[in-house]
Amino acid sequence: MSDSTTAPAAAAADPAAAAGPQASRRLVPPYYPIVYVRGYAMTGSERDETFHDGYYGFAATSVRKRQGPPDPDRYLIPDVFEGQLMRFIKDFGYADAINRGNRVEKPPKNTVFNPSRSLWISRFYDPDVLSQKLRGIEDHARDLQRLICDIIPAELRESGLDLGPDQQNYRVILLAHSMGGLVCRTLLQNLLPAAGQDPARWVHRFVTMATPHGGIDLGSLPDGVEQWLVNTLNPNDASIFEEARMRQYLRLPDPQEPVHSLGGHFPVARCLCLIGSNYKDYAVGANLVRRATGSFSDGLVKQNNAYLVDGPRPTQGDYPPERRAFYANVHKSHSGYEGIVNSYESWENVHRFLFGDVQADIKLANLVLDTPPPAPTERLFYDVEYSFTVRGTNTKMHWRAQFPCENALRFERQQLEGDLLHLHTAFLNTALRPDLPPEADPAERDPRDSTRTVSRYLYFLLTLRVVEYRVQEASGILNAFKQWVGIDSGYDGTPVYAEALELRVDALTYAVSYRWLSDPASTAGWTPATQTNGPDANDYHLPLRAGGALTGDFSLHARRWS
Repeated sequence: MSDSTTAPAAAAADPAAAAGPQASRRLVPPYYPIVYVRGYAMTGSERDETFHDGYYGFAATSVRKRQGPPDPDRYLIPDVFEGQLMRFIKDFGYADAINRGNRVEKPPKNTVFNPSRSLWISRFYDPDVLSQKLRGIEDHARDLQRLICDIIPAELRESGLDLGPDQQNYRVILLAHSMGGLVCRTLLQNLLPAAGQDPARWVHRFVTMATPHGGIDLGSLPDGVEQWLVNTLNPNDASIFEEARMRQYLRLPDPQEPVHSLGGHFPVARCLCLIGSNYKDYAVGANLVRRATGSFSDGLVKQNNAYLVDGPRPTQGDYPPERRAFYANVHKSHSGYEGIVNSYESWENVHRFLFGDVQADIKLANLVLDTPPPAPTERLFYDVEYSFTVRGTNTKMHWRAQFPCENALRFERQQLEGDLLHLHTAFLNTALRPDLPPEADPAERDPRDSTRTVSRYLYFLLTLRVVEYRVQEASGILNAFKQWVGIDSGYDGTPVYAEALELRVDALTYAVSYRWLSDPASTAGWTPATQTNGPDANDYHLPLRAGGALTGDFSLHARRWS
């Protein structure tokens, strides 16, 4: 029972497609045309290689080693991931429009095909290769603008698709990797507003994968060397990742508004940012790039630079959730065989964000520590580590951990005990619940397809680990020099809480129930979580597993995601 990775019911969920070829000639939300926008090609040879790739790298696949069944001859098996583009075609009925240079290929006779479910590539490097001249990011964004505003709607109309009066039913989904996200932002924050057009009128959802929204920080190089390298040498227009240039093409002149802000031009609630954390597997430039970038990155982009916000910085504290894009931390590198684009982790997040119908906010509340207080010369720090997995995906879709991701949430004691801690916002899809026999319990008729009997619930797994660090501060005259003399810790971290929790959400009522995986099988039944805000609310609380040095509650709010 799972919100699984296969989607046989997704195509059937499109009533127009089920009604026949003529009825299918209209847009059926949320299955809008998808436009891929690729990342930075540093050299002329890389751009030439991109030019000769019809899919600009987005058809790349990956084969990984995976633990197999407990058979002596099959401890490891190869696991083939066909790539995002192919999965959209196989799982959600999309068709590529790359043939003949961004044109919808006419389907065979008597074929049910909705051209709104089409995949497009913004081939903005083609003119650069043909002219042997590298253009600026604004020119690349203009190519994307022509594709979205002119070419795609014209092709859809030519294929018989009804876009509504004044094309009011037409939108696209933008999926961008690396610099491609900045090309998209140039369109959303610069070109469309300058033309007097609302970007939300043209774009339904915006997903970025390892995009340097806050620029690229070569953390292992001194700031002066990095600045000189970018401004003086400007290798292959690398200044587009430097703050002054970014403020120019993103139209963010106010220094109080950070460069990773959307500037009020596009709803941040329509955005998902995938953030990579596997810098060790990024091998570009004979490993020199990852060494210059340093850890806490995907090998090129720092994790703190890979997400979007909206508006100026708050006067106190961090951006509230309503002013931050949704995000997921996946343990993948910037590109390559272990890259963020061709990974299960990204795919499982992307299609649920685009086509799912349940949003679940997961938090920790009322935390109290029962460990000895610090000695006069001690400071206490706590790393909060957690992961999120949907049953059936076999992969961590969101992962914060100090090892190997180097991205645990770190707090001092008073911060951890005083804050409501947001762990993750997850997206689920009731259409992906598995088939069950009609007599199974729990089971119900699929409201989208009456011929199916499916589980009543959506299942997912949370792991939570809290590690305490007791740090002995330097004292006396050494206190002024402690950044040079160092600090001493008695142990390399002491886990004060570690548990795995399985939750299920009723697909109809959003009621939550749970079980701890550390409970013995004889008592591991499902326990209803406590509903806290009245009969019409969907806020549910459940206490942390008893017996540890940390007490408090999980808070989960599930609701419809439109």
